[in-house]
Amino acid sequence: MADNLSKSDSTDSSDTSTRHPPFPPFPPFPPCPPGPRGPAGPPGPRGLRGPAGSLNDTAQCFVYAQLAHLLEQLIDLYPGLTLYVFLPGISPWWISGAPYQVYKSAEGTYGGLFILGDGGYVAFPLSAIAALQFETGTAVYNPAITYLSKPDFPPGCDTNIVTAIHDYVSTIPGDIDVLFNIGSNVRSTGPIYLNNYGLIVQADQYGNDPAFIPTTFITGIAPQTAAATEETMAESSTEAKGAPPTKIQAI
Repeated sequence: MADNLSKSDSTDSSDTSTRHPPFPPFPPFPPCPPGPRGPAGPPGPRGLRGPAGSLNDTAQCFVYAQLAHLLEQLIDLYPGLTLYVFLPGISPWWISGAPYQVYKSAEGTYGGLFILGDGGYVAFPLSAIAALQFETGTAVYNPAITYLSKPDFPPGCDTNIVTAIHDYVSTIPGDIDVLFNIGSNVRSTGPIYLNNYGLIVQADQYGNDPAFIPTTFITGIAPQTAAATEETMAESSTEAKGAPPTKIQAI
């Protein structure tokens, strides 16, 4: 038994003498540089076609939608009255008749033509209407007329112009007349009765003889202040009675 113990002791002693202390951890190796980019894989399958785009929310199209909405109401609210449709050109620059219909095509989202009827019919593209007014002394603004709310216009030159006209007209005091030059041969003077996006209404405080002006063909906005003089007023071809001293001339 003693021999066994001594053998056991000697074995344990030798085992202990052969043990090594633990090695310290190796430091991490730096990452290898990335390899060359592999070739592009084949293109995946074509995705589903997205919904069709639309220009209806652009500022320019909104002006036409606002005009179509107004014309439909003028037909109902002023039946049989003679309406003057002013055009942006010189000849003819107005045509009159009774409001008859706003014509919408099968693919249209709103009307694209306005039809006057007075013994015969004539249709105007909405893009050719510069201003509207009933025969003097026959109409008073109807407060039942409604207007479309302004959507969020996408950025663009039309948004810049339509919103600038609205915001600038909003700064003009309501108790002074404003001269609007429209197209080539039309001008309208009077107080601002309503200033909507895309459409301005001029009338006196009682709404007499309202003039409806889409902003599409406005070429000048001139508040008629009492302090204005010939020296401070902008000059036009009407006042100048002749050609301006510029390279740009009329035909």
